[in-house]
Amino acid sequence: MKQRGQKKTFFSLRKRLFLILIVSFFIGIIAYCSNGSKPDFVWSMVNVNHTALQGDAHLIEVNHGKTILIDAGYLGPASEQLVPYLKNRNVDQIDIAFITHPHRDHYEGLIPVLESGITIKTVFFNIPDRSICDREIPWGCNYGQILEYHQFLNQKGVTIQVAVPGMVFDLGNDVQIKILYAFDGINTPVGQTDINDMSLIMMLAHSGRKILFTGDLNRGIGGYLAEATNIQADILKVPHHGVEGVAPNSFFERVSPKYGLVPAPEAIWCSARGSRVRNWFQDNKIPVFVNGVHGHIEVMLYGDEIEFLPETPNAVVCR
Repeated sequence: MKQRGQKKTFFSLRKRLFLILIVSFFIGIIAYCSNGSKPDFVWSMVNVNHTALQGDAHLIEVNHGKTILIDAGYLGPASEQLVPYLKNRNVDQIDIAFITHPHRDHYEGLIPVLESGITIKTVFFNIPDRSICDREIPWGCNYGQILEYHQFLNQKGVTIQVAVPGMVFDLGNDVQIKILYAFDGINTPVGQTDINDMSLIMMLAHSGRKILFTGDLNRGIGGYLAEATNIQADILKVPHHGVEGVAPNSFFERVSPKYGLVPAPEAIWCSARGSRVRNWFQDNKIPVFVNGVHGHIEVMLYGDEIEFLPETPNAVVCR
């Protein structure tokens, strides 16, 4: 009788251990799935290209890190699309905003963002040389308006800083942005340029993956950067909305992207003005996502995995 009881106790103990292991296994799976479902960071190319007006607005949200805005679109599209998008994402504070260059379709949206109650801690917003800016009135650069925007930012308590090459920003969760190039339009390797070629060229890096942000990089500086060795990237934010005047094909070849994201209305991307860049991506069989076709586009990075979530996933580009 004593031996039988010991045997029963042994089997009961083994059964309890087995059940504990099973429960622990499933708890671990649930915890893993819960944590694994959150990307390390999300880059949203916000659709401020739903009208005939082109524009750039990029939201970067780092898991347990900082929230970044790169450009803000025109005034109207920012009010209609960017602000509601930020609200839907529960963004109430932007740690850093980068204005890649002083054209209205990149900086005007700062006003509706701030007036919506969303705070911005710091803005990197370089003031152009007036002689270059005044050549582009009224359609692009407006020196007086740029000064007014700086004054408005000051009144809102936003810290304004000058962006210079070599600046590195640690955003948390092993995500980093580095300003690779920032030309002033006057003293450049190719001489005096237009405002577009003042665009900040920035690299976002995480777990071996790289995303290149290019503002409205044009042919002048674009040709110079085609010889650079530090611009290769997995994803390219296509410069200047993909329209002619943009960086030459040699620049795209140097970047050698696996994906392209284009902030442009469909009518611009699919027009003759967009044919060279469009054909380059088609000829090289590189997938492209376009705001004016796919709507808001979210890029989620999980370690070395990339997931693209366009608002309209089955849209046909350039029908």
